Amino acid sequence: MWLLGAILLVLVVGLALRYTTNVRAKGPTFDEPYIHPPIAALIDEGWSVENAVEFEETKGPALIWTYALAGELVGSELNRLRLVSVAFFVLGSVPLLLIGRACGLAGPRLLVVAALYLLLPHNAVLGQLLMSEPLFVFGSLWLMWVFVWGFGASATSGRRVMGPVVFGAILAILLHNRVHCAAFGAAAVLVAWERDGRRSWPWWVACAAAGLARVPLWIYWGGLVSPQYQGMHGLGFSPASLTYLGAAVAPLTVMFLWPWWVGRASGRPRWLPWSGGALGLLLGVLAAPDLAESLQSVDGEAHRYLGFVASGGRLVTASAMWQMIVIAVLAAVGLASLASLLAIGLERRTWNAEAVVWRLAAWTLVCGWAMYAVTRGFVFDRYLLPWAILLPVLWVRGLPRPLLALQGAGLLLVLGWLTWNWLL
Repeated sequence: MWLLGAILLVLVVGLALRYTTNVRAKGPTFDEPYIHPPIAALIDEGWSVENAVEFEETKGPALIWTYALAGELVGSELNRLRLVSVAFFVLGSVPLLLIGRACGLAGPRLLVVAALYLLLPHNAVLGQLLMSEPLFVFGSLWLMWVFVWGFGASATSGRRVMGPVVFGAILAILLHNRVHCAAFGAAAVLVAWERDGRRSWPWWVACAAAGLARVPLWIYWGGLVSPQYQGMHGLGFSPASLTYLGAAVAPLTVMFLWPWWVGRASGRPRWLPWSGGALGLLLGVLAAPDLAESLQSVDGEAHRYLGFVASGGRLVTASAMWQMIVIAVLAAVGLASLASLLAIGLERRTWNAEAVVWRLAAWTLVCGWAMYAVTRGFVFDRYLLPWAILLPVLWVRGLPRPLLALQGAGLLLVLGWLTWNWLL
């Protein structure tokens, strides 16, 4: 009953945001002007190679096809397709709650997990729009649940064939949605290698096969994204992106500094957070992002760094030097706290579901953050959303109540700010 109540909470809030805000009266916003046309073309004009593959968008066909299939039932009008996003947003809570139960959460604490899922930055707001995040988060959470289900408590108790096969299939589909899901594959193989060593090869094979499945589209498009957008997104050395994402992760992970600190004598890798903080500060000094920097988009010039952290930095001070100092401090805090999350996970020696989830969450964020060392182009706070999808479970499991309440209050403020800016 608590599980059903938690899902109902997400449903009520999701519908409340749709019917009590101005979102239904809003025209295309965020990425909707780019995502909607290829979906509408499939629904209205029928399925063809041109409509299904030769569209211009930064996302992959899995996003376009899924919404087009849903649109066959609800129609191609923007607000009807937004309702499909609400459905994915609500259903995304199911695998997260199942993971929470596997980690020993029950009763009212499942409601807290659902509430924190609602409060994850950008999650509820983008769940009201025709964006890639609702479907991507939904698929990513099922991917994480499949890993926990298939990995088991030991190499002999896990589902050594079915687990990797299902995981690889979902990962391949998600790679045709957004390449950001490569971080999940990297995290999975790191966790598997840590416990099983060379016996973890099925997970490596599954992830490699999923990656190879994306190659034909890469060749067809001639790059990571469709041709029109390749000047905005691609491969290239970008340490400033690491600095900015290190700062952007701070609001999500800073509370883990406390449980690491109080448990640092229990065998947790004490050097990790200090090293993470030093790396963040070094990046802030040597590779400071310029918050005023703009890049050419399909609609003209746009800020390269966009999101709550970038907006806050520009709001706090107009001085470029002070903005860089703010970002450097946040990067030091963010990477120190991210390293604390990893240190807490690595300390756990009993390979139960909770230990797997701790490691999986930490490595996903680390690998996702590291991806941007070789990714040029725009960098947004919301890129962290899918990589942070397991944090609601870890906040409830790992934080004392005062810090959990403080974390929730901070996220509530962010949700209010995002709702005011994008839905009202």
